Amino acid sequence: MSNTLTKNSRIPSIDRFRGTVIFCMVIFQFISYFDNLGVIANISSHAPDANAIYILPNFAIADVIAPMFILAIGLTYVPSFRRRAEKAGTKTAVIHFVKRNLTLIGIGVVMNGINNILNGEFEPLNIAMIILTVGVLVSGILTLAFTKVKKVQKIFSTVLQWILLIMGVSGIVITTVNFIMLCLGKTTDSYGYWLVLHHIGLAGLVALPFVAIKHKMGGAIRFIAGAVILVAFALFHEGDLAGDLFANNMQLIDVVPDGGLMGGIAYGAMMLMYASFAEMYYVNKKKFIGLVAVFAVPVAAVLAGVYMTLPETDTYANALSTFLPVNKGSISPSYVLISMLIALVAFIIYDCFNFYNSKFDPLMWWGKNPILLYCIEFLFIGALTAFLGDFFAGCSVGLSVVIVVIITALLTGIAYLLNKKNIILKL
Repeated sequence: MSNTLTKNSRIPSIDRFRGTVIFCMVIFQFISYFDNLGVIANISSHAPDANAIYILPNFAIADVIAPMFILAIGLTYVPSFRRRAEKAGTKTAVIHFVKRNLTLIGIGVVMNGINNILNGEFEPLNIAMIILTVGVLVSGILTLAFTKVKKVQKIFSTVLQWILLIMGVSGIVITTVNFIMLCLGKTTDSYGYWLVLHHIGLAGLVALPFVAIKHKMGGAIRFIAGAVILVAFALFHEGDLAGDLFANNMQLIDVVPDGGLMGGIAYGAMMLMYASFAEMYYVNKKKFIGLVAVFAVPVAAVLAGVYMTLPETDTYANALSTFLPVNKGSISPSYVLISMLIALVAFIIYDCFNFYNSKFDPLMWWGKNPILLYCIEFLFIGALTAFLGDFFAGCSVGLSVVIVVIITALLTGIAYLLNKKNIILKL
């Protein structure tokens, strides 16, 4: 069965899968502010937090969300690139996707800059990022203000795009310098400026040279490239540099959220392998499921090795095996493989419901505008929790549920309106 993605078609399962991911990222994070919700309040907690909800050794429910987001991108990366290359040429397509991924990182750095302002963090590096953040906010507001004056709007829009690109490059430079300083033993700290959007953008850049390959064996080439990158990453991850200040390289990588530079490279390997799976999905769904089943064999072997070498413990929190330990903080090789399989199986389940066709499709609404909804969540819920965080923490269970339901309904309403008016943020 073919799932060819034409220019104007959308595959419901992809939108719904993407919508589920962004919904979980937004709502789970909001729920975490309500302490009286008990276990549910910890649903957004990652390993090795003792309060996280674990499904495997040192692997919490929240730890699968980022790999699912990477899969949501990987499912459409190659088709999107090909459409643009066919329309404007390969060189133009490459430039577009470089800018797109740098802009993603730039938006992430803007969020860091806003947090710096709110937290009163005005160190020299932060001040530079705050100035650029203010530039983004001002140019963004002016772009919206001059919607009826197209020439003026275009000027501010161009300024906005360039500042975001500069911030994207800055984010990569900062995390690269941070990594070098960690390796040289000059610091044991994270310089910051590395979160969700940052590693997604870097993963896209890592994968791009191989996504651009147009060859009948392109899918296989992409999978092999991803596997080679992952093996190279594994050799470093499981090693121990001389001269640094850490017991092993896993600890070094773990300093920066989601592994910083090296974590982004690991996610890039993941995206390439996902893209390879996706190409088979578009050609033949049964063969795609068969490939996932074959992939499950080595993953099961890795998981067996993890269980066989676990230390004696009564908790999965920080339960690190001596064989390829599962560790989301450093994007360990075993974490990459296990989370990939979980995400792929989850997508297969979603794909079984493509027959469902209704105007009431909340997950699809969320899935059509993930970046815009993520930004709205950051601004709206960020402001809400900044002023009412202490109030939320003390709310009764009943009131907590009511507030979460209202905010969920409000954001879903925004997603519905954006979908109805066909407003989609495209980078």
